[in-house]
Amino acid sequence: MKRLQICILFLAINLSGIQLSAQQDSISIESKTVVTDTDSLKNMVKGHRNVGNLFIGVDLFSPALSTFSDRQGGMAFASYRIYKKWNFAAEIGYEKNNFDDLDWKVNVDGIYFKFGFNWFASQDHQDASNGFYAGARFGYAAYSQEIEQYPVRESSNQVDEYGSLPKENVSAYWFEMVGGARVRLISSLYADVSVRPQIYLGAKKQQNIDPLVIPGYGRDRGPMNFNVVWGLSWKIF
Repeated sequence: MKRLQICILFLAINLSGIQLSAQQDSISIESKTVVTDTDSLKNMVKGHRNVGNLFIGVDLFSPALSTFSDRQGGMAFASYRIYKKWNFAAEIGYEKNNFDDLDWKVNVDGIYFKFGFNWFASQDHQDASNGFYAGARFGYAAYSQEIEQYPVRESSNQVDEYGSLPKENVSAYWFEMVGGARVRLISSLYADVSVRPQIYLGAKKQQNIDPLVIPGYGRDRGPMNFNVVWGLSWKIF
């Protein structure tokens, strides 16, 4: 009888050990599953943050400027995230402008293109599309130019007479440094503001005359200019 009780007790202890071991294995498997699921979630989030975002937008500053200046036109732009904080940027615009000063009268009419990049120095952790960025653009304008009046000066630097040149197709190019920010307003709508010091690089000139006004660059007799973009952009994906 005692032997039977001892056998039953020994069997119960073994069964308890097996059950405890099974529970520990189950907990270990569940723990590994949770860790695996957490790693997968992190990888999914990381992958999502690295996926390119496409934005398209329009500049509101140029149309606003047209209401009280001779500068008429507008610009559209697009940007696409190609790698982490790096975004490719492209812009296209049309401008009609004139220069009427210092005995000169020049009219221009044409399109311009800008290509470059934005690098986001800081980003919102909840929305990587928000943040401050720095960048650069290369600008090129192909336009028609008509010089209605230009001064012909004597050796004493006095204006002797005035000349004119017919409309001719010309071009110019420049470099822009960009500093700006993009902030989400509502849903997929973002505000995009940037300031841009511009450096004139060169041009296809008319009768060897330096351009006084360039679409997309502005009116300036010097080698540098300054531009502002205040835009609204829409996040496509």
